[in-house]
Amino acid sequence: MNGDSGVGVVTSPPPTTAPHKERYFDRVDENNPDYLRERNMAPDLRQDFNMMEQKKRVSMILQSPVRKENAPPLK
Repeated sequence: MNGDSGVGVVTSPPPTTAPHKERYFDRVDENNPDYLRERNMAPDLRQDFNMMEQKKRVSMILQSPVRKENAPPLK
């Protein structure tokens, strides 16, 4: 016996760093004029715009041909 028991040394690879998790603000271009306009908009005005968008979506749904075919008429 020469002292070699046949057991090799096991090494593990160096720990890898986790990939950078993209956050919301990493995706926002702070120089984008639309972003700047929305960010600087008064809260009341922003709320009004959001309400207008919601009403627009509801109107589109109510007027859609699919809805007219599948739903009973509104009274």
